[in-house]
Amino acid sequence: MSARVTSVLPIVLLLAGTIPAGSSHGASYEQEATTAAAAANRFLATLDQAGREEALLPPDSPLKSNWSNLPAGILDFERNGARVGDMTAEQRAAMHAFLSTAMSRYGAELVEGVMAAEGILSQSPRAARFDWSSDNYWLAFFGEPSTENDWSWQFGGHHLAINVAVRDGVFSMSPTFIGIEPANFELSGSAAAPLEDQVTRGVDLMRSLPESIQQASLVDSRPREVYAGAGEDGVIPPLEGSRVAEWPAAGKEQLLEIIGLWVRIMPAVAAERRLAEIGDGLDQLRFAWNGPHDGSGSIYYRVQGPELILEFSTQGSVGSDEGHYHSVYRNPANEYGGG
Repeated sequence: MSARVTSVLPIVLLLAGTIPAGSSHGASYEQEATTAAAAANRFLATLDQAGREEALLPPDSPLKSNWSNLPAGILDFERNGARVGDMTAEQRAAMHAFLSTAMSRYGAELVEGVMAAEGILSQSPRAARFDWSSDNYWLAFFGEPSTENDWSWQFGGHHLAINVAVRDGVFSMSPTFIGIEPANFELSGSAAAPLEDQVTRGVDLMRSLPESIQQASLVDSRPREVYAGAGEDGVIPPLEGSRVAEWPAAGKEQLLEIIGLWVRIMPAVAAERRLAEIGDGLDQLRFAWNGPHDGSGSIYYRVQGPELILEFSTQGSVGSDEGHYHSVYRNPANEYGGG
């Protein structure tokens, strides 16, 4: 039986089987940037001076790289920004409003799912040791949110690090780490599995490829978690696996849909723009797989090219027996909006 959480979050959780929509509902790229900046400023306006100084950092701050997927209790540095557990009800509402504006609905639901799972871990016997708590997430801004200048934002805690930048009017979301434990749980009586598509679509892709490409994709070793995770800025994993240029058209389409499970965290127009870029360079990518591809055991896969590193890994249990996943998305050519 899956673990349960009964508290209702401000945004309805993504349930297993829900496909992220790509519709922009008529929004433009500029409108997405404008509404995100306005929502950020509405959140900042709820803070007193001390809170604003904590949440708003210089645009070129070296603290941008201070993110991690580790829980607060074993982290060796302080995360950036305002802590959710220290926010008033008004501030939390403004924070959730910002997240639902600065990301797609799918992205905001994914974030809420990670936090809901953390609420379940907070009931674990190990919670006190690791400081597992859905209160231990932080929101920070680098540079004044505005349509007139470059700025970025960071939201994260255990199993989560979203880094989104708006530079010269262009969105980027590198690096972004999404993990979860437990991976399956109940929310108000409904089954929730926010990262289930990342597993099932990966398995479906591998199984659908011709046998020769399956064999070329298999790699003998995998990292303990992911190669390009926290503290690994600039790390390029081994370039291995099959060449996507040699894949059938249907496999390429499936692969782009899988990449979209991460890219579509961004607002719709920005996400489609990035997916178009990746699609144009699809033949430059390599695909590596470790583990069975019949859905029976632990898996790891990586999609990699000059402007993309995407890793997904199933992990052993730490605080739950209902699944534990890690993943990371990077664009080595545009880290922290610096490309």
